[in-house]
Amino acid sequence: MKKHPKREDKKTNKTAFIKVRYTAEEKERIRSRATKAGRKYSDYCREMLLSGSVIAVPPMGDNEKEALAILRQTTLFYAHISNLIKVKDASWVDATKA
Repeated sequence: MKKHPKREDKKTNKTAFIKVRYTAEEKERIRSRATKAGRKYSDYCREMLLSGSVIAVPPMGDNEKEALAILRQTTLFYAHISNLIKVKDASWVDATKA
């Protein structure tokens, strides 16, 4: 089985550079758009140059993070119940009544 390299062992293949001349105002506008899109500056520029558009993914708010945490916990509960049913453990009946 192939083992995935650790993050620090992984080398980037992005070694070429492109120099672009722009004004300070243009640079700030690009940085602002990258931030609004939820992307790093270099990733945003690369995507714009390659495809001409960037799909903005807004950062998750507190409500979304809380909902995901609840879903993860619910998933664990259902997995636990499923495992208890599979092994036909009699003690799971008492756990479900609580």
